[in-house]
Amino acid sequence: MLEIGTQTHPLPHQDALYVLLHRNQVLVEQDNLFLIPFTHFQPNSKMSAIYCGQWQGQDVFVCRFESVPKGFTEVGLRELLFLQDQDHYLLLSRAHQLSTWDRDHQFCGRCGTPMQEKHIAEHTKICPTCNLRHYPRISPCIIVSICKDDHILLARGLHAPKGKFSNIAGFVEAGETLEQAVAREVREEVGLEITNIRYVDSQPWSFPHQLMVGFFADYVAGEITPAPGEIDEANWYHIDNLPHIPNSATISGQLITHHIAHINNKK
Repeated sequence: MLEIGTQTHPLPHQDALYVLLHRNQVLVEQDNLFLIPFTHFQPNSKMSAIYCGQWQGQDVFVCRFESVPKGFTEVGLRELLFLQDQDHYLLLSRAHQLSTWDRDHQFCGRCGTPMQEKHIAEHTKICPTCNLRHYPRISPCIIVSICKDDHILLARGLHAPKGKFSNIAGFVEAGETLEQAVAREVREEVGLEITNIRYVDSQPWSFPHQLMVGFFADYVAGEITPAPGEIDEANWYHIDNLPHIPNSATISGQLITHHIAHINNKK
């Protein structure tokens, strides 16, 4: 498990492990190994290394390359995440989110001055001119599994592959509670009213910096009305006859699986 300490962040060193990125791809060695020892690659002066924490007693940094070094293969982040256990998933998610923050906050958003990173007990960039601080951005999103008797609501967005369904999800708006966001997203995307909204679990989702907060809810009223431009199709599916759903590496797949177990336990 990755340990995220509160001690002063160290500088990159030869005894650390590194997660290497090129654009939005992860650089891996054989067998999709993505934790790379310092001796396996050649750092360069343009490479920025961000401290992630400690993995099994070793410091871990994430770096972005402008070109792919020899001996490495590029793998898509989404594809690689789905191959991980929970601990490796969280490590890779954190590394990608921190690297995205570093790449996207090179200059002050208020006055345009180059930002300075401080090696203190938190990730922050400080503008030397106006003192504005930038921390890694976290965008809260809700995702909800809704049941109606022995059926679960599943929907397919416009850009999802044919036949692949998931839960209703969406970003939390300014001034909303998580529960208000759940009710609003369900109403907007499929026209249903729900009740008994309860928290289940959460998961980082690094595309690029979401935190998915998962809920269960129960149907109250309404007819399924897919939102034009967002939802291509939605329907109630019996828990014994589900379409293609996300795998268990995702919080969506986990919510559906746990909700089915919960419904069966109530029988």
